[in-house]
Formats: sequence, C-alpha cells, structure tokens
Amino acid sequence: MKLFKSILLLACAFTFSFGEDYKELNSKTMIGMESGLSNIQKGFLYNNLELVKYGAEQIKAENKIYHERKVIKEILPKGKQQMENIALITSNRIDNAIEELTTYVTLKDMRKAHDAFTDIVKACTDCHNIVRGW
Repeated sequence: MKLFKSILLLACAFTFSFGEDYKELNSKTMIGMESGLSNIQKGFLYNNLELVKYGAEQIKAENKIYHERKVIKEILPKGKQQMENIALITSNRIDNAIEELTTYVTLKDMRKAHDAFTDIVKACTDCHNIVRGW
C-alpha cells in the first residue's frame, strides 16, 4: 500500500510539474516572439533590413513549439483545449507570413513586407483572442 501511495504521489507531482513546465516554456516563447516583433518593427523604422530579417528568424524559431498539438493543449486554458486546431492553423499562418516577409525584404518591396508583418501581428492577436478570451 505504501508503494502504491508513493507511486500515486510521484505521478501527481510529475503531472503538476509537467504542466508548469509548459507554462514556463510558453512564457519564455512569448518573450522571444515579442522580441522578434520588436526587432522587425525597429528594422522598418530605422531602415535596417538585417534587423527585420533577424526578428523574423526569432519569431520563426520560437513559433516551432506551437506546431505540436501536445504543447498547444497544455498551454490552452481549461475549457479551450478543443480549439487546438485553430491555434495550430494560427501558428502556420505566422510561418507563412514570415516567409512572405523575408521574401519581400529580399526583393526590397517594403510595402508588401510590412503587410506581411501586419499579418504576423494579426495571427498573434487571433491566438490571443482564444487564450485570453478577448
């Protein structure tokens, strides 16, 4: 019986810490994505195309965790896990907009590059609508 209780307690502790790890991972990821968005915006403001590209790479790297359904389900608030498909689609929208941004920056078509940046922000906002209940 003691062994059973010990295993049960260990399982509960593991589950709790596992969920907390995802919350911490999400917080760190959001900080990285915010940094990328900030760098893109500064790059546009100061005509620094390398900074725009760097910010795009930051977002692309951070966004990878949102391609895993397991991670999405853990991060979504209780009662909203059924929206994992929408979150996954939103993550893919971010990737697509990053590719557009990078292409247009390379072509020096800054108007279209900025439109792609706007699409990134819109996708972020759509996901935040789900998570935060806006």
